[in-house]
Amino acid sequence: MSQEAVIVVGDRFEEFLANRGTVPVSALLERLRSGDLPERLALSVGQGLSTEQLEELRGLVDRHAPTVTVAKPGIPERAEQRLTHKHDPANVLIGPVGQVGEHAFVADLVLDQRVEVLADHLTGQHIPAITLLEAARQFWTVVTEQFYVTGPERTRFVIGSVSSSFHSFVFPLAATLRYELLELARTPVGTVFRCRISVHHGDTLASVVEAEYRVIPEPVSVKQEKIAARQAVANGLAQLREPALAGV
Repeated sequence: MSQEAVIVVGDRFEEFLANRGTVPVSALLERLRSGDLPERLALSVGQGLSTEQLEELRGLVDRHAPTVTVAKPGIPERAEQRLTHKHDPANVLIGPVGQVGEHAFVADLVLDQRVEVLADHLTGQHIPAITLLEAARQFWTVVTEQFYVTGPERTRFVIGSVSSSFHSFVFPLAATLRYELLELARTPVGTVFRCRISVHHGDTLASVVEAEYRVIPEPVSVKQEKIAARQAVANGLAQLREPALAGV
């Protein structure tokens, strides 16, 4: 029996695709469309596929089953766009969130190669750290919107602090994020969250992000921002006038 096993990733990861056993998604989809297949083809879905490519891959795998199989966790989906606070679906970086403890959550990394944080920065074979930081931000946003801020009132997120550490490369393979709520404090001007998000590449801990952020009612946030903006403009104008006054 002829058997083949491949890992499919986005075409843009050219350097990573030099590794034997990897295949660009465009080439794999063409093979599946044509039916040019061995007796058994085992797939693992890595990073870089668009939502449209994932949907087409899902349909083609179903068509060719059981000749074609997909390793766990299967063909990924993306989290609901509105929960991530992104306007372009290509910029959604995580899958649907699952709860695994009272204040613990998991989600898959689901990276589209067209994502904004890769548009002008892709060096080597790994996923850049800035992409993982944006995935962490989306993750804590989705967790908070889905499990902690569930009322009809519109809110805004204000980041207080972020710290990160990176322990190993994350390549365009399957990866998982885990969220742990460290502290929650309700105040007169919103709720303060402190969390830890870890990125796992298989069994390897690849990076850790700790963040503190405040969720504020939108009217309060808008008022605070307007006051701060007016003060910033006033300060800027005052600095412009100082040289003129000094020359009088």
